[in-house]
Amino acid sequence: MSSSLNLSETPLYVLTEREFREEIIYFIIVDRFFDATSEQEERRGLWDRGETAGLYDKTWTQWGKYWGGNLLGIIEKIPYLQSLGVTALWLSPLFEQVDDMQYDRTPMHGYWTKDFKRINPRFLPVGDSNSLSQSKTIKSLVDALHAAGIKLILDIVCNHSSPDINGTKGIVYDDGRLLCDFNNDKDGFYYHNAEITDWEDEQQLIYGEMCGLATFNESNPVYRNYIKQAIRDWLDVGVDALRVDTLKHMPIWFWQEFTSDIQAYKPGTFIFGEYGFGKPWDNRTVHYANHSGMSILDFGLCDAIRFAFSGAPKGGFAHVQNLLEADHVYNRANELVTFIDNHDMPRFLSICPSERALEQALILLFCLRGVPCLFYGTEQYLVNNTDGGNDPYNRPMMETWDTGGNCYRLLDTLISVRRQNQALTFGSHQQLYVSDNVYAFIRSYRDCHALCVLNKGPATQVTLDLAGRFAEDQLTCVLTGSTFGIASDCLTLDLSPGSAHLFSQPGHRVEGPVVATFQINGIESQPGDQLFLLGDSPELGQWNLDHAYGMEYVNRNTWICEVAFAASINKRIRFKYALVNHAEGKALRENILPRQLVLPPAGRAKVDSIWQSY
Repeated sequence: MSSSLNLSETPLYVLTEREFREEIIYFIIVDRFFDATSEQEERRGLWDRGETAGLYDKTWTQWGKYWGGNLLGIIEKIPYLQSLGVTALWLSPLFEQVDDMQYDRTPMHGYWTKDFKRINPRFLPVGDSNSLSQSKTIKSLVDALHAAGIKLILDIVCNHSSPDINGTKGIVYDDGRLLCDFNNDKDGFYYHNAEITDWEDEQQLIYGEMCGLATFNESNPVYRNYIKQAIRDWLDVGVDALRVDTLKHMPIWFWQEFTSDIQAYKPGTFIFGEYGFGKPWDNRTVHYANHSGMSILDFGLCDAIRFAFSGAPKGGFAHVQNLLEADHVYNRANELVTFIDNHDMPRFLSICPSERALEQALILLFCLRGVPCLFYGTEQYLVNNTDGGNDPYNRPMMETWDTGGNCYRLLDTLISVRRQNQALTFGSHQQLYVSDNVYAFIRSYRDCHALCVLNKGPATQVTLDLAGRFAEDQLTCVLTGSTFGIASDCLTLDLSPGSAHLFSQPGHRVEGPVVATFQINGIESQPGDQLFLLGDSPELGQWNLDHAYGMEYVNRNTWICEVAFAASINKRIRFKYALVNHAEGKALRENILPRQLVLPPAGRAKVDSIWQSY
């Protein structure tokens, strides 16, 4: 059993305001977002906030230097993010960095850590402490985000510290006390191996050095205790979720230990990792996604969307559909974090220089499964195409905050629809039409349905069989306001070039004193099968299969349901799953003693399970 609520021994439970699958993530490079203090500090002669002079470029022309974005700038722009509909803010690493330059680059990105238990002073106003427990700014940030209903996601780096910079390498402190030094590593905190040359060799990926970065020896228990305690300190400050860097470069046993310890300390902490360029047809990617204890960033879907709109390689929307047809290899495909660009690749507009194509790609992103993540500035068409938009030119300064622009307003609509319609967060995916230029699909969950139709090519007409999903005889597009009639359960659309339609039927949410979301994976179901949740509580049928709770199909490896509990709150319930093939009239129950769960007195709970067969 794999469960977010494993309560057979300890009466604990996870309460959540909302499922993380319902979050909208916005990813910020802190240094490039907004500077709220430089003008005042410059008047006081304090504009360079670090120990070393010359690392800050206030002209924003030296791309490797700090440009002044800071935490007060993020606080000032929270109303902008809240208006957009952002519910989770992923910040580039906030840890204190080596305050120096390697060639023409500083660690403005946050991945050359000096002290995992302190804040980068360049993100703080002059005079504020960079101690986690004493910084006024970090507390203000957390409080302001939470007051706005926005969760804080911390970007963490467990694999490495800093490269060789002017003769020093991998010097790390434990809240100001020297912990380790790569060049004087008497306690074995680091591997001292050659750089990776074969990126398909697992031994090199884990034990080799990546781009000259000092690589931690995770077998050292002192290191493991240090990094886990550091992250616990950040959780104590108010961090809600974690994004993990370089997942593929550490052994899976380390991540299993790390995630279980973190989630034991703060139950319900959502963790997702960067398995760089991982795809569902790569067994190691899937193994880490299913067995590390965390979700991963969906590079496969990112590539598929970019291929579809850029035309390289050819195939159009078939790239996206083919990728989604592999979803069954993941245990939690609906928790993969999805995106169309990030800080390690050219922005979408650099590979497809069409604002309309960007808007269509965003419509697709927000209508597909997974947790969508926006890269800062996308809503303002932010791009710099120098050197093809490659790093560091994919990280320009955010300068425009227009809440009336086309892309901002589009995203506001998409986010609103996504938050209202659970088909877009929990639902199954069915392709209705796919070609190089046209893609139509429907998402369904209970009585919630959403139909998305995109045309990136010339004018054409499509007729779609809705199979009785929509209750009305007319549908109104939430993007255009246009209304279309349904005839014989079919919808015919004349699609103009670059058009997009989204039809939403939100349905009814499950309501009750306690609502628990149950998801089960690891079962190969066939058309006509039905999965049931049954147990010893009135809500689960008192072990009577005829009164058990029916689950919703997501893909052939995933079923989900939400159950409203009233009679059983504050009690321990026992349950298991049963598969029924209606064609044969046979029921197959799990081959285990019943699972156990202690229900909370109120709120939402979440249970992830793996089918246990004969």
